[in-house]
Amino acid sequence: MRTKPRARIANDSFRAAWEPVDPTIGDLPAAKPHHRGGRPPLRVVASTYEPDAAVAVLDAPRPAPLLDIGEFAHPVLDAATAVRQRVQTGSGWSRVLQRGLEILPFAAAFALISSLVWGAIFVPMPLVIMLLCFDIYWAWRSINTGIHTVRGYRRMKEMARVDWKQRYNAERIVGRDDILAWDDVHHLVIIPTYKESVEKLRATLGKLAESEVAREKLLVVMAMEQPDSEAPQRFAILREEFAHSFLAFVGTTHPGDIAGEVRGKSSNEAWAAKQAKRLFCDEMGFDIDHMTVTSCDADTLFHPRYFSALTYYFATNPKRYRTFWQGPIFYYNNIWDVPAPLRIQNSLGGINHLAKLMRKYVVLFPQSTYSLSMRMCHDVGYWDVDVVPEDWHMFLKCFFELEGEPEVQPILLPVGNDGVRAHSYMRTFWEHYQQARRHAWGCSDIPYAVRQFFRHPEIPFLKRLRRTWSLTENHVLWSSQWFLITGVAANMSAASWGGFIGLHPFAQHNIPDWFVEASRMILMPCMIPLIGMIILDMLMRPPRPAGWKLWLYPVQFVQWTLMAPITLFFTAMPALDAQI
Repeated sequence: MRTKPRARIANDSFRAAWEPVDPTIGDLPAAKPHHRGGRPPLRVVASTYEPDAAVAVLDAPRPAPLLDIGEFAHPVLDAATAVRQRVQTGSGWSRVLQRGLEILPFAAAFALISSLVWGAIFVPMPLVIMLLCFDIYWAWRSINTGIHTVRGYRRMKEMARVDWKQRYNAERIVGRDDILAWDDVHHLVIIPTYKESVEKLRATLGKLAESEVAREKLLVVMAMEQPDSEAPQRFAILREEFAHSFLAFVGTTHPGDIAGEVRGKSSNEAWAAKQAKRLFCDEMGFDIDHMTVTSCDADTLFHPRYFSALTYYFATNPKRYRTFWQGPIFYYNNIWDVPAPLRIQNSLGGINHLAKLMRKYVVLFPQSTYSLSMRMCHDVGYWDVDVVPEDWHMFLKCFFELEGEPEVQPILLPVGNDGVRAHSYMRTFWEHYQQARRHAWGCSDIPYAVRQFFRHPEIPFLKRLRRTWSLTENHVLWSSQWFLITGVAANMSAASWGGFIGLHPFAQHNIPDWFVEASRMILMPCMIPLIGMIILDMLMRPPRPAGWKLWLYPVQFVQWTLMAPITLFFTAMPALDAQI
């Protein structure tokens, strides 16, 4: 059932990115042709949507509805070939070191988890001190997350009301001479797709077309895979619908037989970005120094003012060529279609991401959907083609190649993504597990980061250490924190120190009696931010669908009682699985 069309221009109210949108475009503003700095002229043509509307369309040197793979891009196999040859021809010690670094996350996580057994037997007091320290850390982290979630929610509402062009003009009035002209900034948006339906991509493009600057700034690339034989047909349908919704809308086809590549988002984006740079910058005259590139997913829904905000930040930031921009990601697109227990994962993921972006003293990495300057992307050789997780890896590549200068700057406008939903209830749980495991494959970046740590002494030691430590800590705690907090608490509740998992029963007498009460008192305040996050989650979710059954209302609250088993099976276990 199609939803009611919404206006393209964002109003002053808080509009979430995941609000449903009809891809049909209403009246289009008249384009103002202009020519500047070698850019190709714009011509005004009639819209396919409204007979009286006009849109700006680029006059390309030749028609390019679908870029030919042999025409525009250089081969993408150089980086992968170099990596493969380095690994194969390296010394025996090099291969041993690589394998040692690969097992480091699991080894560290296993040492922490197993310490609940051997620690209680051989070193009970150090174990108790370690657990109490971790309890204190977890309580601080929970309260900190709760506070920053509330701040982030308020800040998102404020950011949604900002007129970014007006704020930009205010910066120009100050007289700064390092600001780019607003009209010179353009945004390349790469949408990797592999067998997604026309309906899914239509929703993504429809929301993207709602952007305030869609027709004047967005260069949209639909990055397809050659093994997906039906992709050209889907692209043709979507191009017919959205050809006049953006400044440009083209497609690329990533070959499926390039030696040394790992098939996935990273290699597809590398191929698409190289082709887009060849077309837009080399052939059509767009300035690479005035362009950003945004990496997203096929189901990503951007806030209508995201790219207006990105234009402001890119144009006014003196470090624009060393900055990633990141919006808070919420898995709310289809939240009411996802099984109730899995909504916990989706909700916690978005809330924690928002809180992290709000924290001042935190090491940020880009996640899933992010933007960076095309100049920086080009200077480091684009995304690596022999990796699976591309977001953190791309940042680490830029960080080490560019002397540790890149940082992440939040854009606090919500970005929507889908939660996992398969054709059957049980299949959804299985696919969610698989997705969680794929996300946890980011642990493969640890060996890369450690090697780069030693190869780049020009970067200050503490700066390198902070990034590498944060990466390692994230993946180790991802797989072990459940056992150190929830697992220990479950043991204490089930049968003191001899519960269903964890500490060995005959070590019970080694643990001080006061530990249970001390741990409980430290962790009890964690309930306050949890309740606050549940309330904010309900406020941020899209409206319930029509016909929502009355008996399902209490389910949305009862589901939180399943948080312990859900986070075990869909957070800790997939992470351990990925690290093995």
